[in-house]
Amino acid sequence: MLKARDIMNPEPAYCMPDTPLAEIARRFADENLSGLLVVDEDKRLLGVITDSDLIDRQANLHLPTAMAVFDMVIPVGEERFEKELERMRAMTAEDMARTEVKTVQPDAGLDDIATIMSDARMHHLPVLDGDAVIGLISKHDVIRALAGRTPA
Repeated sequence: MLKARDIMNPEPAYCMPDTPLAEIARRFADENLSGLLVVDEDKRLLGVITDSDLIDRQANLHLPTAMAVFDMVIPVGEERFEKELERMRAMTAEDMARTEVKTVQPDAGLDDIATIMSDARMHHLPVLDGDAVIGLISKHDVIRALAGRTPA
């Protein structure tokens, strides 16, 4: 039976907690990422950021609206928008990361991995050896394993 160590990406993308949001977004775009681990200097897992987290953050940005009164356009909510935009510019990985993350050990079986991912509706499952990150399993890794296509 396949284990986590057989199907994981042993070199997952990660960043430090103080990485700015702009750099995180750039990495998602440039490296075609769907998930990014947030780790400390000892590669201990602090959290996970997914592409959905970035999209949700953008969706929560309230754009200013305008109201027309007697041919005059009056902006409404501009100050709130500016404050939210400034707050987003100052955000870091630590601010965005989900900290309650399910993980598996290298010997976890494929059935257990699939069950955890399905039950928790997770698309990324970090693999830890003790408390150090040694890999990441994505839903695509599980599908490849089910299709008999494991990494060489």
